[in-house]
Amino acid sequence: MHENIPKGEEPSANKEPSASKEPLIIPPTKNQNPDHFKGGLLSSKRFLPLFVTQFFTALNDNVYKQAVLLLLIFQAATVADGALYSNLAAGLFILPFFLFSGMAGQLAEKTEKSKLIRIVKLCELPIMVIGAVSIMTQLVWLMLVTVFFMGLQSTFFGPLKYSILPQHVARNELTKANGLVESGTFVAILLGTIFGTYYITQEAGPTYISIAILGLAAVGYICSRFIPISEANEPNLRFTFNIISSTKNVFQALNAQTESVGKSVVGISWFWLIGAIILTSLPNYVKHVMGGDELVVTSALVVFSLSIAIGSLLCEKLSRSRIELGIVPFGAILITLFLYLLSQEPAITAYYEPTDVLLTLSQVVNTGDMLWHLVWMGAIGIAAGFYTVPLYALIQQRTSEDSRSRVIAANNVLNALFMVGSAILSIVTLSVFEWSIPQLLLLLAALNLLISIYIYTKVPEFFLRFVIYILAICMYRVRTTGEKNIPDEGPAVVIGNHVSFVDWMFILAASPRPIRFVVFAPIYHSPALHWLFKMAKAIPIDSEKANPEAFKKAFDDVAEALEGGELVGIFPEGKLSDDGSIDVFRRGIERIIERSPVPVIPLHLGGLWGSMFSRKTKWRLPRLKWSLVSVSVGEPVAARDVNADDLRMRVEKLKALYSPDAE
Repeated sequence: MHENIPKGEEPSANKEPSASKEPLIIPPTKNQNPDHFKGGLLSSKRFLPLFVTQFFTALNDNVYKQAVLLLLIFQAATVADGALYSNLAAGLFILPFFLFSGMAGQLAEKTEKSKLIRIVKLCELPIMVIGAVSIMTQLVWLMLVTVFFMGLQSTFFGPLKYSILPQHVARNELTKANGLVESGTFVAILLGTIFGTYYITQEAGPTYISIAILGLAAVGYICSRFIPISEANEPNLRFTFNIISSTKNVFQALNAQTESVGKSVVGISWFWLIGAIILTSLPNYVKHVMGGDELVVTSALVVFSLSIAIGSLLCEKLSRSRIELGIVPFGAILITLFLYLLSQEPAITAYYEPTDVLLTLSQVVNTGDMLWHLVWMGAIGIAAGFYTVPLYALIQQRTSEDSRSRVIAANNVLNALFMVGSAILSIVTLSVFEWSIPQLLLLLAALNLLISIYIYTKVPEFFLRFVIYILAICMYRVRTTGEKNIPDEGPAVVIGNHVSFVDWMFILAASPRPIRFVVFAPIYHSPALHWLFKMAKAIPIDSEKANPEAFKKAFDDVAEALEGGELVGIFPEGKLSDDGSIDVFRRGIERIIERSPVPVIPLHLGGLWGSMFSRKTKWRLPRLKWSLVSVSVGEPVAARDVNADDLRMRVEKLKALYSPDAE
């Protein structure tokens, strides 16, 4: 993959480039400045108060919901009544997301967010007073009313907690911040579920629960008062109380975003469908498939919830503190694999004689392959963290600032819709068709594979990043220095030495942003590689003498990409190195910058000369040990200072940062 811009005059026609319809990077929030981002996340006021507020909100929700669920079941005269009450409670909690998410998104867009969070948290106090009364009196209708108001509060809090993050978190911290929020949420769900289940069954349980929900609401409100001010993204936005108009507005905001944002919303909603089915089916799966008792059910819930938290935290490490979309397909593949393994019923008869008595946790751990089923549950949770965290971060980064809250509100509506779909799917398969839970899990595995293929076909960037990520991990160790010299937003041209056919992949692996590379047209159109280059949105170029139209169009495409705020990558040598050294840089880079005055970022690639992808050896097999590839990124060169010879000298200097002994 190389520039191959021949010497000669630039095309005479100067077509004005149009702005890209899908800018890949959105400018940062207005109030961001470097000093604001000093300090670690959990030790800084810019993140810790929001994290703690979110944690206690999720904890309080689940303490109350779990206690109410058990009370409703105990209050019911029959099993059917108990099922009706529990489903009614679940429906009432989700209903506000359908009705009021549009208003919540609009309000979060036009209002200072920290103030709005404090108002929402203040409203939680009277809601929990009603909730405490409902638990002490055990009035079913009052419990259901409280559940509805809790759902309403969550509806207005959701767009705030996610849209506020990009205002107080640096771009290279978004993945970590979302990982912490997700892990904290699922730990809170777990603790709330266990606490609510245990204490409501005690003699003084209603009193304990009432004190807990009031105390948690108070602590959450106090923490919210320390959240720093966050400017309104769109203070002039017209707010409407019309449910239909407001919902339509948030989906219009979603449709105006790039396809990667839209498909990320679909991916997140699909995860909530899978998660809802697993959580609701878990007790019956443990009891009827694994033969475990109540403690085994609790253990399975702990394993699944904590694994999501672990996966969310690991995601930041695997992403190298960036938004790494290559992890999303990896997570999707693992979810499909472990759903399939979980759908295979354990062979307990060979190890344990079945009886009517349910197995204890120690018996499950030591019986047949049932321990592995707990492992599969944990693996699904970890994979879910890999899958969701980058998607949330991508939505926050690539959504325009003046519509971010509304996009998140639209995401909440779709999440609720998919969760209703999970209930319908469970009822149809388990009750109507009388499938077993393992059969339902097998169907989920197949559907997850199909949904993943659909998303990655529509947004090839996910699959491309996955291929690059796997290549960088499995075959090479990539050491990047100076990657902060690649700007977070705005146009620039990235140039470097050209030693192998996969140089562009390693530059992409080192870059926090997508880069569109200029490719020699015959290679671009080759049957074996065309699909890959098209997926990478590469720009084909040919010799001006051989194909003047293609030559001119390449310059137009480069100018259009730069006008749209994208990064463009070229290899100014115009060919692969024959001996590993850096050849003369051609003047095509100067023509590009003359037409589009943007910064140029020099870099040096080390460690690829002599590999199977270079010209040193035609038939070199991959080495079994990991090879070190060095990507050294230099400081940007201003457009007025761009000179081909000077750029070559800068790349030569960067070569000194690579140690050949490390190969």
